[in-house]
Amino acid sequence: MDKTAKINRNDMRFLFLDPKIINIITKNEKPSGGAAVQSFGWARGLIETGHDVFIMTDLIKGGELKEEVKDIKLIPLYDENKGIRWIRWVYYRFPDLYTKIKKAKPDYLYQSVPGWSSFLIGIICKQLGVKYILRISNDYFLDDRFKQIHSPIHGFFMKWGMEMTDIILCQNDYQLDALKKKYPRIKTKKISNPILYQSNRVQVIKADQRKYIAWLGIFQSQKNLKLLYEIASRLTDTQICIAGKATPKIDKTTQLYLKKLRTLPNVTFMGFLDRNGVLPFLKGAKFLLNTSHYEGFSNTFLEAMTVGTPILSTPNVNPDGIIDKNQLGLIYTHANQLSKQLESLDADDYQQLSENVVDYVSKNHNYKVLARNLVGILQSN
Repeated sequence: MDKTAKINRNDMRFLFLDPKIINIITKNEKPSGGAAVQSFGWARGLIETGHDVFIMTDLIKGGELKEEVKDIKLIPLYDENKGIRWIRWVYYRFPDLYTKIKKAKPDYLYQSVPGWSSFLIGIICKQLGVKYILRISNDYFLDDRFKQIHSPIHGFFMKWGMEMTDIILCQNDYQLDALKKKYPRIKTKKISNPILYQSNRVQVIKADQRKYIAWLGIFQSQKNLKLLYEIASRLTDTQICIAGKATPKIDKTTQLYLKKLRTLPNVTFMGFLDRNGVLPFLKGAKFLLNTSHYEGFSNTFLEAMTVGTPILSTPNVNPDGIIDKNQLGLIYTHANQLSKQLESLDADDYQQLSENVVDYVSKNHNYKVLARNLVGILQSN
């Protein structure tokens, strides 16, 4: 059977390559980032719609697996600490990846975040006849902001790797337009983020039972804690509950505003929440507040929507204008404007927003539906 015939079967073999997935599938969870959450959503959706799925992740850093994921086929990623820096990719990591991918015999390899290693993944996929799927996890990978964070050599190999893909999946129209300009010969497709969501299990509580505004994320520069501080300082009569954890290399500005936030009487730090703690936290919130400088499509938006919690965000993080187009929350530009918007929002308007978000996420982000859509896209490629 040739490769084309194999890929046209109803049951396909997928290999997900994501070092961070381990952080969300072990009992002792750690911060993972949205790309890993998204990868796991695709993986579960594909498994539950009849496909064969492998996940290659950093098992060395893991611990005891959750019961609900013990049926997943896991492949250990290379040891990140093994080998001599700068040359270990050549003599250790590349051969290790090649051997494990060859043994798994996937039809498709999905990489959740582009990077300079995409070049090496592309080579392996070409040699083994594996279709290479790359997901754009954040807007900044496609514009000049990338150059402010990463070296030119990193960008060079990442671009080369992206040109070796069979298809690039993106989250919003900004990413799609940028991809078409940068990689006109590569097939690109926009597809929504999946979320593990079952409407019959959702319990949406009433507005008068919601006691605070929630902020959820990793403490890092992208999340703009300066703006969070400005809002918390302005909304003195509103409780702001912050759930998250700092990155190992936290920047000075984020450190400064974390200290300032801890001095405010209306701010409560909840610490890091695992997956079981996120939805109860969001369910008790009046709103989910986003202050980021940029995102691709925040998975926290989807998590909040599943429990009827509307979104507060800036124009910087409003992918394809979904929040204002679908009345899923409020768009603000600064703290004073947000304060006035919240003051003028009556109970009926809030209830409509809450109903809108549940309706939107159920219709647009169900993980099983999106898994079937993904397979349809790949079969037409």
